[in-house]
This record gives sequence, structure tokens and C-alpha cells, in this order.
Amino acid sequence: MALSSPPRAGAQGAGPQPWLDLPLGAPRRRRSLGTRRQRLLAAVVIVGALAFLVARGLTNALDYYLPANQAVAQRAELGTSDFRIQGTVLPGLRQVGSSLHFSITSHRVDVEVVSTGSPPQLFHTGMPVVLDGHWQGEVFSSFQIMVQHGSSYVEAHPATGKARAGTAAGAKP
Repeated sequence: MALSSPPRAGAQGAGPQPWLDLPLGAPRRRRSLGTRRQRLLAAVVIVGALAFLVARGLTNALDYYLPANQAVAQRAELGTSDFRIQGTVLPGLRQVGSSLHFSITSHRVDVEVVSTGSPPQLFHTGMPVVLDGHWQGEVFSSFQIMVQHGSSYVEAHPATGKARAGTAAGAKP
């Protein structure tokens, strides 16, 4: 059987064959990942998206809550949009049906609150709270109460905790 030679460049029916022009062992050129303009555009889009996310995150962190006095001063601008308000719970908590009525204060400005959310166990008079909700006229309508508490934990019954710890270690009561 006779071996046939590959068609020559320019022969009828044969397309361009660039590999025939390269000497053996010559380095091949890598295909580009796009033009320089496309890479620059992609980089600008990525940097812009990251900048947007960072700015959005910082804005949310800075506007975490408004003290009650600032919320009252900005009542017209806030309208009925949801936001967080901070203040200290004043005496006079009262349950009316399924809602809790109380007042908070900040910098000598009091705000009446009606909350439909269930209060946390630590909720009581005199403690700082952050409330999620919106203005309903002169009253702040809250759907969530968050309490602020210190980082130190005090056990409710310290004597029983020590007794349990002592007996668990094998000590006699």
C-alpha cells in the first residue's frame, strides 16, 4: 500500500494548514483570553461591584439604629418606613391584648411604643433596647424588641451551680 503525501498548500480542496509551516519543536502561541479592552472592562466591572458592596455594607453598619431623640427629630423624613430606634425602657409596661405598650427615652425625649412582637425574657424597665418598626403618627409601632446587655454573665442561682460543680467532681456535699 502506498502512502500518500498530504495535499500541498494551495491545492484544490485543501484548506489552510498552519501547522505545516511551523518547524518541529517550535513554541506555539497561546490563545488570548480576550482583547486588552475586554480585560480592562471586566476589571472595571469587578472593582465597581466590590466598591458598591463595601459602600452598601458600611451604610447599613452606620445606620444601625437611631436614638429616640434623633428619631423624633427626623419623624417627617422617616415617614412610615421601617428603621431601628434605641432608648431606655421607662416604668409603666402594660399588656393590652396581644400588644405591649411602654415608653422609651433618650436624651430626655420620650417615645410611646406599641409592640406586637413578643418581648425577650431579659426585657424589663430601665434597660436599653433597640426596636424594629416604624412611626404610626406619634407612636412607634414595633414588631421586634432587642435587648442590650453586658458581656458578663451572672448565674441566677450561684449556690446551686457551685454545689453541682462540686458533686460532679466527686466531692462530698
